[in-house]
Amino acid sequence: MEIVVLDEMLDMKFTVEAFIGLALFSLLVDYFLYRLIQEQRDETPSPFTFPFGSFWFCSIPSIFIVLFVVYLVIIPVATGPAVYVQFQWLLTSYLLIYIPKFFYVAGYRLTHRVVKVKAKFTPEGKFKTMNDGRYPKITRKKFLSQVGIMLASAPFVSLLFGVMKGRFNFSTKYTKLTFPNLPDAFDGMKIVQISDLHLGSLNSNYSEMEAAVEIINAENPDMICFTGDLVNNFYEETLGWEKVFGKLKAPMGKYSILGNHDYGDYSHWDSEDDKKENLQGITDAHKRLGFHILNNESSIVERNGDQFAVVGVENWGHPPFPQYGDLEKAGIDVQNMPFKLLLSHDPDHWDAEVVGKTNYDLMLAGHTHGMQFGIEYKNFHWSPAKYKFKQWSGLYKKENQFLYVNRGLGFLGMPARVGMPPEITVIELAKGLVSNEPM
Repeated sequence: MEIVVLDEMLDMKFTVEAFIGLALFSLLVDYFLYRLIQEQRDETPSPFTFPFGSFWFCSIPSIFIVLFVVYLVIIPVATGPAVYVQFQWLLTSYLLIYIPKFFYVAGYRLTHRVVKVKAKFTPEGKFKTMNDGRYPKITRKKFLSQVGIMLASAPFVSLLFGVMKGRFNFSTKYTKLTFPNLPDAFDGMKIVQISDLHLGSLNSNYSEMEAAVEIINAENPDMICFTGDLVNNFYEETLGWEKVFGKLKAPMGKYSILGNHDYGDYSHWDSEDDKKENLQGITDAHKRLGFHILNNESSIVERNGDQFAVVGVENWGHPPFPQYGDLEKAGIDVQNMPFKLLLSHDPDHWDAEVVGKTNYDLMLAGHTHGMQFGIEYKNFHWSPAKYKFKQWSGLYKKENQFLYVNRGLGFLGMPARVGMPPEITVIELAKGLVSNEPM
């Protein structure tokens, strides 16, 4: 249930179901924590004793529930980006409090069972002396409490790091792809992919994004591709960002597409004309930032007489995500191109309409964010995103076709990234037998 709730929060779809899930989770965690605290203490504290009194165990979840009710009402009718910034900090505050609480309770209870307390402790509640007094004795309650605190500290510190550092701890991923049909003039071509900026969530963090632009330009890319979700919902989020992203340099062009958040579908509009005006403002912003936006369109890149097709489709995803993309229309003018690059925001589009059904050599996507949370160690990669998306991060290959899913450069829902840093993807194209290798 919590994975579904978190996914809806990260996509700014604060539904009644998500609210009910958070409310139940909050109440259950506080109920079990209150019971555990009462078991640990010799005397029941008065209701107003901070922080263990019953008043505090009731008031804290009540405050959060009331605030979530407020945002459940105002998010669908929001007329500007400020509400999203407010909500993301509310959600982060909630997670900083309740995730550690959950781990404390779970750690205490599970440790109590795993170590088989009755076999390890004396009836008086002391550790059996196993070392002739060389180590201090510790009560069962204190031992379990310390285990709970250690387990609670890990997610708290991790999330706090994700807020303070992780959301701007840019990671550059390199890969080299070879294709036998790549025209000679494009052998060694370097493409940089970025995705999911969500400018409204970035608020006014211009200097942090300028650092990302410097990293990108230092790679000396031939082409830059942005794979959608420029905003959370409103074109006003783009104002002022041309001074940052207008500095991106790529001699063979900067191409972009729309993502599911770029259509204004997550808010109520007084009229259809207002929604269309907002979409036009977002489309114009792509151009203002220096991108050639491809709305079910294609563009032909030329170098030394050779040609290369870049095709971009509007968002195409499985419901509830919109399906505005028209792949047939987008590629109608480049059917006979020797090499074709496809930009499509949602990676689910690859299985649905691309791989094995078309001759696109490489598709670039984003959308998943890696859910802004995960664990990576050497060849081990895990994120809750894997339970929602078949292809959620990195490179995928089927036969002679490749898909790369970028985790996004921005953030949404909560201003944090834990174990899933913002990504800048560098792809080198080479001529040769179909293969992939690190750069």
